[in-house]
Amino acid sequence: MNLLKSKSNKYSRVLSTSLYLAIIWLLFLFIPFPLGAKSIRLEINSAFFYPSEKAFREIYGQGLKYGLDLSLSFWKKLEFHLESNYFVKKGKLTFSKEDTKLKLVPLSLNVRWLFLQRRLNLYGGGGLTYIFFEEKNPLGKVKANKIGPMAKIGCFTRLKGWGKLFKTFVINAYLSYHYCPMQPAQIKFDAGGIDFGLGLGFEF
Repeated sequence: MNLLKSKSNKYSRVLSTSLYLAIIWLLFLFIPFPLGAKSIRLEINSAFFYPSEKAFREIYGQGLKYGLDLSLSFWKKLEFHLESNYFVKKGKLTFSKEDTKLKLVPLSLNVRWLFLQRRLNLYGGGGLTYIFFEEKNPLGKVKANKIGPMAKIGCFTRLKGWGKLFKTFVINAYLSYHYCPMQPAQIKFDAGGIDFGLGLGFEF
């Protein structure tokens, strides 16, 4: 009975967190347009992911993340960002050496301050990351979801694009850190880490 109650509470927390995240997405995507964003920047990015957890690295090592970044600017130096990434990696279990597969889907909402606006624009900021975690191996399948803080610094430059819609091309290099402790299957670990990334996109 207690086990069923524990599972029910767990699913309720996951559902409420997912609903909260969905509301953030909707607000971020639809409210800015009637309010009149000064600029919108859309990027595809790729990042080298270095996990914080040593045990994580021993099983899966490091690898590449791929994702999208949507930036909205309302003021001269302040930007709002919504970022989604995808990380999949295969590895070997520590003792049995059986195959195991990991999937991470981080969704980040953050605010960035542009503190140098020249040919090369520097920025720094922070926010929250919601990580969807899934691991599959012969021992079973484990899923977990958790929110944690994140910080990001980087720089980007604007180049001449083409046409009226894609008039500004953007190259963005960044370093970010995510901290997201979770405890699926009674094992506590940090699903976050450090990203060294590069983004390419357009500013509208």
